[in-house]
Order: sequence, then C-alpha cells, then structure tokens
Amino acid sequence: MSPCLRALTIAAYSALTVSFAGNASASLIAHYSFDGAVTADSSGNGRTLTTGSGGPTQVVGQFGNAANFAGAGFLYSADSAFNIGTGNFAISLWYQASESLFSPLVGKNSSSSNAGYAVSQSTILAGDVGDTTGGAVATARPGDDLSVFHHIVFQQIGTTLEFYLDGILADTFSGATGSDSSNAFAIGSRNITSGGVEGSGGGTSQKFNGLMDEVFVFDNALSQTEISNLQQFNSLDAPAVPEPGILAIFCLGLFGMGYIRRRTSV
Repeated sequence: MSPCLRALTIAAYSALTVSFAGNASASLIAHYSFDGAVTADSSGNGRTLTTGSGGPTQVVGQFGNAANFAGAGFLYSADSAFNIGTGNFAISLWYQASESLFSPLVGKNSSSSNAGYAVSQSTILAGDVGDTTGGAVATARPGDDLSVFHHIVFQQIGTTLEFYLDGILADTFSGATGSDSSNAFAIGSRNITSGGVEGSGGGTSQKFNGLMDEVFVFDNALSQTEISNLQQFNSLDAPAVPEPGILAIFCLGLFGMGYIRRRTSV
C-alpha cells in the first residue's frame, strides 16, 4: 500500500472511531455509560448514583459494558438536577429486555401523586409525564429485543412529547402537562424515595429485568440529527472527518519526502 493510501485509510478509520462532544444544543445533566464503576457519572458532572437492593452487575453492552438489572437491583439519585419534569428534557438509553412484564427503565416519578416522568417497557415501550395523566407516548416493542439492544429517546418539547425508537420518531403527543416528583431519579425501578426506599405503587415489585447501556439525561430536547448521532455514534455529534485539502497536503508531503530520499540515495 502506498504511503498516501495508507494515510487516507488511517485518517478515515480514526474519524469513524473517535467521538467528539462538540457544540451540543442540549445541556447534559448526567451520562451513565456503566463502563467503569456501575454508579459513575461519565459526564464529569459528578452525579454519582447509589445502588439499591444490591444494584446491577456489569456485562457486555452496546458500547463497552452495560448494567444487568436481572429484575432485582436499581440505581438512584436525589440530586435536584433531575427535577426536569416541568420543562424541556430528553432521556436517551439502550435496552435489552428479558421479559414482557411491565417494568420501569428510567424515571423520577410517583404514581401515588401522579407526578414526574418515566420510561417503561411491557408489551409496549412508553414514555410519560405526570404518570400518564400529563401525557404519554408509546410504540410496540421490537420482536428481537430479548437478544438485541435497541435505542430509545423520550423527550418533551414545550407541551409536546416525542418517542424515538432506533433513531425513528415512533409517536408524539400534544398538550402534555409535566410535573416534578419529590422522589429520586431511578434507573431500573420506580417510585423510589429520595432516601432510596422502595415506595408503594410498584417500587418493591416492579423492577426492570434486562440490560441497559449509555443512559443520557439532558435538560433540553434533542434535534433529529443529535438523536441519530446518539444512535449511530453514542455522541451528539458525528465523528469529525478530515478535510480533503488537509489529506491532499499530507499526501504531497509524503510524496516530497520520498522524492528527497530517493535523490539523496543516488
């Protein structure tokens, strides 16, 4: 392979394998990649989670590791930064279910007071605010999600709810009225109090049985492009591709160096 072609190949590979934070239009509250400590916030914002009922274990995920909840443990945080139910927000995650019984994925809700927001799965996938009283969106579960990871984005823009499955807008709802709950933000369970107690209305009996990976929480809605990028690259921005002019200059430089080397060796 010529040096120029080799340089082009390396540059293209690097562009496809490196993600950049870029200039995001949505503000990132927290990101749980589950690649290091299962409770760690990968965003750098320091919003570490606490484990409940033993917490999940780690297995291979869509990107690096995933959290295996197995219908038992959960993660939670009482950080006020998750009080986003009355404004624009977005939740992005990958999931792989182990059953079709109702179970919560991510949320900060209280079913007894019809407050908060949540994403859940059963025979359908759903996102709601106000425990459905404020509005809900839903779509059918993919038939292969028992063995394949799928990407979900649930978001609110003004009074409109949107639900994306694998980068495609699956459902919308207009006229939503969001609310906040005094309960904790939880992954893998619902109705979790700020102290981590499993509350009534599902906390003790309704837990996610499956895998979750790359949970992002934003305090603003995402654009269609950002949702597509998260689904493809696990980043709000697509990988940067080197400008053709830069590659051409680099190749010319390699050609010149080869010419000089040949001249000096004569």
